[in-house]
Amino acid sequence: MVMIIDSEIWQPPQWFYAFLVCSCGAAICGRFHFIYKRSRMTSPNLESSVNSFMNLPSSFLTFQRSFLSAYFLASVAEGLQAVYGEFLYRQYGFAREDMALLFASGYLASLFFGTFLGCLSDFIGRKKACIMFCVLHIIGSLAMQFNKYYSIWMGTVSLAIASSLFSCTFETWMAAEHEKLGFRQEWLSDTFWTMSFGGAASSLGSSALANTLVNWKTDHGMTLPLVAATIVAVICAILIVKRWGENMTTFKVKIPTTVLLSTHLMADKRILLLAWAQVCLDFAVSIFWFLWTPTIVADGREVNISMIYPCLMGSTMLGSLAVSWLLCGPHFMRPEAYLTTAFVTASFCLAVPAYDYQEVGVLVALFCLFNACVGIISPSLARLRSIYVPSDMRAGMISISRVPVNIAVVFVLMRGGYYHNLENSTILTMCVLGLLSGAGCLHILNRWSCVANGNLDIQHNWVFYLLLKLKGHQS
Repeated sequence: MVMIIDSEIWQPPQWFYAFLVCSCGAAICGRFHFIYKRSRMTSPNLESSVNSFMNLPSSFLTFQRSFLSAYFLASVAEGLQAVYGEFLYRQYGFAREDMALLFASGYLASLFFGTFLGCLSDFIGRKKACIMFCVLHIIGSLAMQFNKYYSIWMGTVSLAIASSLFSCTFETWMAAEHEKLGFRQEWLSDTFWTMSFGGAASSLGSSALANTLVNWKTDHGMTLPLVAATIVAVICAILIVKRWGENMTTFKVKIPTTVLLSTHLMADKRILLLAWAQVCLDFAVSIFWFLWTPTIVADGREVNISMIYPCLMGSTMLGSLAVSWLLCGPHFMRPEAYLTTAFVTASFCLAVPAYDYQEVGVLVALFCLFNACVGIISPSLARLRSIYVPSDMRAGMISISRVPVNIAVVFVLMRGGYYHNLENSTILTMCVLGLLSGAGCLHILNRWSCVANGNLDIQHNWVFYLLLKLKGHQS
């Protein structure tokens, strides 16, 4: 069988960009329109989720802006150092095996140092940990400027530890400060979906900025994004120092016992289920960003990759906006009620390319749907953590849940990237099985939550809720 590959460079159709922009705009405008319409029909003295999100106090909005401004800057710094990381290694003359070793050393550093620092941040202060993220980012970005192996290795390790801190300390500081200031717990949902939406938008903006800097007519164009990341990290650190207050755990324990306490905390079955679901998501997302480009350009297909990345980020933004409707909109749904479906859908998106050859258009559509599911899952899991995990130990729980992810990614990098004896389809299959197990965890958690609340209300199960609505329309 002879496969004929079209020589034309493939890129997404223009209407798809318009669809993403219009969908995001319609979701934002429609959400606030329905909330405003419902709030006018509800007594202002009546406690309701609609009034809660419609009448957010200025003190909460000030706090939210103070946090999000620093968080989005940190997201931009993360994006700037990630966009051309692999290309920078190639420019320095590293082979694929060398890059696999560098990436693996970064994940090993996250496994040991990142986990320890994440657990420690609950006790030394989350603000200090966020400042440490900025410092590590500055060190890593500066070290990557020099074409020396040990300098590149130190930069890779520093940036990996910084990314590990980013995954837990910012969220933990915000949730603890939110509770400390006495704001309503349901308002966390508004911040979580905004974090996911703005994080994807920041990654998109950082990609555009990196492309502009790289195309600058200079001998050091490939390292300019790292220079920009250094500047952004400095500004982020200044904002944190000037605007944020410090918060830390109220438990009085010795520092060496932090890891043991976090491990003991995960003995709670609900937290274990939630942690495993987070592990499965993080592993799938990490592997996706390693394999999405090789999967699309397989068999020598010519594809404009730079035009596909905005579609992926736009899909994540659209998924985050869907969460704003589910958690903060006129028809509230508990995260456990829809997360199972989101996990299963995400697994399907990776299962298709794992088992069968697909055209580029089909792959891009599947990968966009996968990122939309990630946009739904990430803020929803964060909301569940705020419900089930005590704020005093949240950073430790997130850090320890990253341990299996780092081990699995190191295994994949060494077997697949260094020894070349692990096929991409096998790696994607591992992601699919993990996501399905995460879906099972969320299903069990949903059943336990319904039983614990004595909740026989049919509206809390989205399938029966939709059937009930359909029956009502037919009658």
